[in-house]
Amino acid sequence: NPYLTGKMAAAKVRGIQSEGIVATLKHLAANNKETNRRYCDSRVSERALREIYLKGFEIAVKESAPWAVMTSYNPLNGIRTAEHPELLKGILREEWGFDGLVMSDWRNEDDHAYELPAGNDIRMPHGNSDRVIAGLEKGILTEADIDIAVTHVLEMLLKIEVK
Repeated sequence: NPYLTGKMAAAKVRGIQSEGIVATLKHLAANNKETNRRYCDSRVSERALREIYLKGFEIAVKESAPWAVMTSYNPLNGIRTAEHPELLKGILREEWGFDGLVMSDWRNEDDHAYELPAGNDIRMPHGNSDRVIAGLEKGILTEADIDIAVTHVLEMLLKIEVK
């Protein structure tokens, strides 16, 4: 039930973040299996995506303002989620008002030069500076894309309470 999932996730995020700890919603989006999950393209209609696969995330984002969201390994309708501008910039940020950090799943198969302009702020567990520099040189991304990502990382770090 997407409604129940969203409500439970929102409550958990509020509780975690009330202690100054980052809560990360994951895995955005349509990540439904373990077998071949890095490569299996989740083909989902717009209606099913909105009403089933994204609804829990939408509720959690709008009701709890999580500090971070992690993308999934799988492509979604032919586009890898960490490189998916419609998902990250369009739906997550513009429609739902998310203003936190977006991170990739660990050791995904994506290219950081394409992740940054799509709205993925940080590549886990580490980025690839050579690809980012090459992306800048080829015009795949801009310094503004990097500035936005750095801003999201720094804003998240400033929210953490060290005890």
